[in-house]
Amino acid sequence: MKIGIIGAGAAGLAALKHSLEEGHDCELFEQTGYIGGVWKYVDKVGLDEFGLPIHTSMYEDLRTNLPKELMMFEDFPYKKELTHSYITHPEVLEYIEDYAKFFKLSTHIKLYHHLEVVSPGPGGIWSVQVKNLKTNMVEKKEFDSIMICVGNYSDPIVPKLPGKNKFNGSIIHSHDFRNLNPYKNKRVLIVGNGPSGLDIAAKVFEVSKKVIQCQRTSKQLSEFKLKIPDDIIIKPEIDEIFEHYVKFIDGSEEEIDDIILCTGYRISLPFLTPQCGLEVDDHYVKYLYKHTINVEHPSMAFVGMPKNIPLFPMFCLQARFYLAFLRGNITVTKDEMRQDVEEYMEDCEQSGQQPHMKVGKKFNQFFADLATLADITPMKPVIPKIFDYLIKEALGNYNIKYTILNDEDFEHMLYNVDDVNTKQE
Repeated sequence: MKIGIIGAGAAGLAALKHSLEEGHDCELFEQTGYIGGVWKYVDKVGLDEFGLPIHTSMYEDLRTNLPKELMMFEDFPYKKELTHSYITHPEVLEYIEDYAKFFKLSTHIKLYHHLEVVSPGPGGIWSVQVKNLKTNMVEKKEFDSIMICVGNYSDPIVPKLPGKNKFNGSIIHSHDFRNLNPYKNKRVLIVGNGPSGLDIAAKVFEVSKKVIQCQRTSKQLSEFKLKIPDDIIIKPEIDEIFEHYVKFIDGSEEEIDDIILCTGYRISLPFLTPQCGLEVDDHYVKYLYKHTINVEHPSMAFVGMPKNIPLFPMFCLQARFYLAFLRGNITVTKDEMRQDVEEYMEDCEQSGQQPHMKVGKKFNQFFADLATLADITPMKPVIPKIFDYLIKEALGNYNIKYTILNDEDFEHMLYNVDDVNTKQE
């Protein structure tokens, strides 16, 4: 089968590796000149040399907020000399590059190829229009199957802020945050209290005169169990922005020099035609069976859409799930797939949970469903165990070292010099 894969981030590379192992003829298209997706740091923001949006949101001193043990492809561990669990973005990128080299993926990857149109054609064949950015040549290709692996962290959501055009300072989205230099001795407002907002607030606090964090709700803080420095000033939503200060909905005001919007990302799939049969809102793609298979056109799959979940292991499991579907391991009709999605949506509505978030709440069931339905090797139980422990007990504690002992068990150790505690799970 001829498979087209879109995106050379971790998800796309996992999809390519597993597809090749099953003997498929594969081409992977990547808009940039490198692999690694969001894990590649570039200084530039805005548009690249071809006038296309820069997708990566990586900033200089970012470290992972998940241990590397939850950021591993199946059966491909990090180098032994990398003993700590929370690692830098260059270390993650090197790991991704090592994965591509080890499995000889590069010959199937076309860099500087911008996807313009994906559309279903007669006989279940997919028509793909792709532009070679180096030569400006546009090619039309056909594939039996398409795997979309572009992620959901490249198109920033910029909220409407009353008065922002009057503001004399800078306003950027965290997508364009690269380093701390612009914020030295400044009064900085951070809008948003998700993981990136909390991380950037803590970093900016180290060099700024004052940090104020605007939070729509305290719910995220309680869910993620993340802490911020005590001296960061917490404020409610913005009421209006003025030249040198911001007024909040509680009537209070703060003088501000610069604003960083940590307000998340929307899913952007501009290359899909309406004939693809998908509905895309800011955060969720409908209709995808098990968050993977396009119900209307099951020869299209998405790898990497769910959030708040161990992503690297999920990429591998989703890819194997879909490939099992292609070879006939899964017997399911379109009507059954659509009913499954509608039941999921109804459950989300009744429970008051957003569709893109609910899967993360029941990640263990999601993983088990994929393996059971496709009759494939399940994810190693130790991965959900570490993730469950992390979410419930240790999120935000970056001094913990995790060690995978076997497929079932792990241990964790607090390696702070003054407080060492070892515990086996």
